[in-house]
Formats: sequence, C-alpha cells, structure tokens
Amino acid sequence: MDKISFKLLPTPPYNFNLQWKFYSSPKEPQPEIYKDGIWKRAFKIGDKLVAVKITSIGAIEKPKLRISVSSKLNAKEKRYLSDKIADIFRLRDNLRALYDFMEQDRILRKIKKGLYGLRPPGIGANIFEGTIRVIIQQQISLQAAYVMTGTLVRKFGEEIEIDGESYYDFPSPQVLANINETELRKCKLSRQKVRYIREFALKVVDGYDLEKIKKMNNEEAIEELMKFKGIGRWTAELILITTLERMNLCVPDDLGARKAISYFYFDGKLQSGDIVRKFTERWNKFRGWIIYYLICAYNMENKKRKRN
Repeated sequence: MDKISFKLLPTPPYNFNLQWKFYSSPKEPQPEIYKDGIWKRAFKIGDKLVAVKITSIGAIEKPKLRISVSSKLNAKEKRYLSDKIADIFRLRDNLRALYDFMEQDRILRKIKKGLYGLRPPGIGANIFEGTIRVIIQQQISLQAAYVMTGTLVRKFGEEIEIDGESYYDFPSPQVLANINETELRKCKLSRQKVRYIREFALKVVDGYDLEKIKKMNNEEAIEELMKFKGIGRWTAELILITTLERMNLCVPDDLGARKAISYFYFDGKLQSGDIVRKFTERWNKFRGWIIYYLICAYNMENKKRKRN
C-alpha cells in the first residue's frame, strides 16, 4: 500500500500535546486515539477508508504537524482531509485576541500562562458524529462516555489495519439507523440514549440535511437541534461549541463549567447555571474559550490536590 505524508502549519501559538491531554482516550477509539504524542483515526474519503496518523514536529511558536496517510490522495482528497484536520484540531484559530483579553484579569492571566497554546479539540469529523458523541456524554462521566463510545466504534465503525495497528472511523448514519436496539444496548448505552441515537440517525438517513445548521445563528441552531428527541439546550449548546466552533457560547448548566467557575471566582461555593450564565456574559465572544481554559485549569488543580 502506498503511503504519503504532508505537513500542516497551525496558527501560532499552538500546543499539540496540551490540546489532547485533557479530553482524549489512549485506549478507547472515539474514533480517534491519542497516546504518547501520536493522534490517529480513520477517515472515509469517497469510497475509500484511509488511516491517518498525526504528530507534532514543530514548537509552540513555530508549530508544524506531520500528517501520515495510508494511501495516495489526489489534490481534491488531500484538500478535503486537510480541511477536516484543520477543523478538528482548530488549526486556523488565532489566540492573540483571546490572550490580550485574558491579560486584563488576574486569574485568567495566570491560567493563560500555565496553558499557553491550548485549544479545545473538536468532537467529531462532522455534525452527525459530534452529535452522537455528545448524546452519549449526557449525565455521565467522560470516562464512562469514552468506554461507551469506544465500544460503539469498535462494534459498528469501519476499521483499517496498518502495520498491525487498527484505525477506526465513526459509524455512519446508515449503520446506526439499521442497528436494532438490542445490539446498541450492548454498548452499555441506556435504553433512552439508544432511542435518541437511532431516531437521530434515521432522520439523517431519511434526508435531513445537518449542514444547514452551519448557516444558522446560535439561537436558531439551538432551536433546530432541540427539535430532535433527546437534545435539550445543554446538548445543543455543547454540539455547537465542540462541533461547529461556536466559542462565543457557553454551557452554564454543565457541572464541570459550574465547578471550575465556582472554584476560581466564588471561593469554591458551587453556583447555579443561571448565575454562571450571567457571570460569563462579561467574557462576551470569548466565553467558550475562557470556560474551557478554566475547566482544564480546575482539572489540573484537582489532580495536584489528590497527589498531595
């Protein structure tokens, strides 16, 4: 099999390892796996499944990624893959304005310094994948969600093996729409989530165009997503942030966000979602970014306290 490699240049500053440190699984394919500085997954490009491995070969201020692909790509296919990677890794985002804003707050200034070059990874290669993954995350720990998603990907996603390594792509809408509930339940999913996933997949297979959501403003997109069974405001907001890069949004009812903001700004006293939503208005278009930084910083503080 012919292999190729090419390079992508993220907008600096960019910290590849920090990006995947907080929200990735070294064992369970989501379908991506990140371990020991290597990110890998499979992508369906046209009719072929290609394995992709990505490593950092640059520095934070001069970032560079090496993209290794299991088969040759024509110019159109390479451009398609490059765009997918740029979206998932958020390579085009410029952090300078965010960092200038964070400098104005003593707490955010310190957090920025400790997490310099951090970008949240995108969830999924498309809106369908991102939505299913967010549905799985509802009301459970991320670790439990990783196990469930990993089981779903292994059982129903496409797999390609290269040099003894397995690379997975996420199950297609057609596959998930045609799986019976009993088989999906074997992925340790609740009965409700199984129904949400199947009904969402069936709507897409029947012709619902998820791409139109990209053209909507935030509130329109939230209202549209909430028409699907099992998608409330929390889920819709998280889908927009993690899949469509709507970083001016926040998910104030998310427990992780509430804990992080309460820890840094309310002496650890847990605040309600309504208070968090009101408080974060001061961050305006940077809300999603700042909340993500706060969550990651809070997780680091938690680990330190447990070690001590």
